Amino acid sequence: MLGFQELLQQSFPAFHAATERTVLGPYGVLYRWPGASDADATEKPVLLLAHYDVVPVEREKWTVEPFGAQVKDGYIWSRGALDTKNTLIGALEAAEALAERGFRPKRDLWFSFGGDEERWGASGAKRAAAWFAERGISFAWTLDEGSIVADGLLPGIQKPLGLVGVEEKGFLNIVLTVRQKPGHASMPPRVQAAAVLGRAFVRLSRRPFPFRLTPTVEAFFRNLAPYASGIRAVAMANPRVFAALLFASAANSPQTAALLRTSVAMTMLQGSPAGNVMPSEVKAVLNLRLLPGWTMEKAVDFVRRAIADPRVEVAVSTMGAGNNPVLAKTEVAVGRGTGWTEISDAIHRSFPEAAVMPFLVTVTTDSRHYARVCDAVYRFAPLKLNSEELARIHGHDERISIENFTAGIEFYRSLISSL
Repeated sequence: MLGFQELLQQSFPAFHAATERTVLGPYGVLYRWPGASDADATEKPVLLLAHYDVVPVEREKWTVEPFGAQVKDGYIWSRGALDTKNTLIGALEAAEALAERGFRPKRDLWFSFGGDEERWGASGAKRAAAWFAERGISFAWTLDEGSIVADGLLPGIQKPLGLVGVEEKGFLNIVLTVRQKPGHASMPPRVQAAAVLGRAFVRLSRRPFPFRLTPTVEAFFRNLAPYASGIRAVAMANPRVFAALLFASAANSPQTAALLRTSVAMTMLQGSPAGNVMPSEVKAVLNLRLLPGWTMEKAVDFVRRAIADPRVEVAVSTMGAGNNPVLAKTEVAVGRGTGWTEISDAIHRSFPEAAVMPFLVTVTTDSRHYARVCDAVYRFAPLKLNSEELARIHGHDERISIENFTAGIEFYRSLISSL
């Protein structure tokens, strides 16, 4: 991690000469680009975020060296090419070119890069946010990863959509545990712990979290309506009137359902360490993404009531820190907050065919740690992706097209130039 920080110094000398660098350890590095001397001292600075850590790889399932950054077939192939070395390097490429020309932002511009986002950001983003808070530094707005330019990802919508995340769903891991007496597998009990846990899964599947239309998602549907057709367009233009129709269609669309309800993913199972041993307990992990309006406490209670079986212990996992949804102010949620114009204009310049609109981010980002020191939080990565490319994030053969990478640099050049 420290080596990567040093590599940045070597690779972007003009940027480093123009900025003040603060290292918070292996998992965090900050840069302040001072605003022009005649800048309005009352104008708050802006903060750009990215992270340089990546998830592991299964080398045998890649067709190229995962960390080789090989260029072939019009793509750069590498772990982190989409998540999110692309935003970090794209921002620095743009900043380096501007610094070489003597550019200076009108107000202070900060960069905060974290090295443990994939492990909840406790030593990176969380520590950096505390560093700012301790010094009384707050921001007009911040931009992190989150949403993209979606290309054909929503059924019936052909227009590329520049989805700017203005709110973020909460995150929670819940552990289900069922205990029993251990013993030899040749003499299993009549009711086995695994069967009890399986019954709990079935009950959860039959009683999902209810659909609900939040203000941010309502604004998203209204913005989306002009690009839909038929009854779908009418329903999106009047989402509260046609909420039942939207909910019915979401039942067959995981992408839409994620915008309208708290989701439950059954992700991990654990039982016996051997095939001929009855386990003393069986466990499962549920990964929840909390819709605004739900809290971690309410979600745990809902799961407990849905299972309705005292034999199943329901507890919050200690694996990863959970958090409630990160909400936006009213004007930010509908695309009228501070910073929206600058981000929207930069998207239009780098992806001119895209329709820009506010969006609810269903993943977890480092930006949640900075919410208390920012008036507005936005989440957008300058990438135009279809479903096949999107699936490569955290997957095998992760890659970014040179066209996408170039557009991303242009996005940051345009954005930084406007600040």
